[in-house]
Amino acid sequence: MNIGYLTDRGRRRPSNEDAVRVVEDLKFFMLADGVGGNRSGEIASESALEALEKFLRHNPQEPLTSREEIFRYFRAAVNYVNHCIIKLSESQPQYAGMATTLAFAYIRDGVLYVANVGDSRVYLIHDDIIQQITDDHTYVNDLVKMGAISKEEAHMHSRKNVITRAIGANANNEPDCFSVPLKKGDRILLCSDGLYDEVEDETILSLVNRFDDMRICAEDLVALANENGGNDNISVICVDMTEE
Repeated sequence: MNIGYLTDRGRRRPSNEDAVRVVEDLKFFMLADGVGGNRSGEIASESALEALEKFLRHNPQEPLTSREEIFRYFRAAVNYVNHCIIKLSESQPQYAGMATTLAFAYIRDGVLYVANVGDSRVYLIHDDIIQQITDDHTYVNDLVKMGAISKEEAHMHSRKNVITRAIGANANNEPDCFSVPLKKGDRILLCSDGLYDEVEDETILSLVNRFDDMRICAEDLVALANENGGNDNISVICVDMTEE
């Protein structure tokens, strides 16, 4: 696999509360977008990824033989991470209420397995089509699904960044889980809202398909998000499936 990743503070935020981690030997890719004052969002996102990798290292994936077993494994992992973040939030007063999104992807036997809590996204680029695999856990996305507002209205809504699920803060932390087949040449993108709020999906598709080196791809996606405003932290992980 050809992999590139980058996280950036953006142009408007005083600190970077996003975190990314690539666990290449386990074929796991993870991204978190933290929330909370006094740097607790920054600590929540990094601690969530640290806890997730710890779970993966102590609970090998090899015995898993079916999609259902992998999804149960994902739910157990998310529960463990949630427990760790809540415990951390209770350890110091300034961490109270800390929370984070969490999205991760796992590649095994030609299949992409994905889980998410919150509004960080995973996309699949296949045959010049970009497909959002995850479903945003946000107030406005719930309104869109109910038919109360359009997707265009959601993009401009004053509460578009209000998430309805999160890791920590005693929030609903049930992950959505997905699986899709992969083929040679497919590309996978994990990103925080700092990217997709600033860059349209079709532009993301064009950029991801433009480069063979995923490190350059990640850098250019972040640069474009900054050029378009950089109103939030920006994080991306780009994976090119050079082999089936």
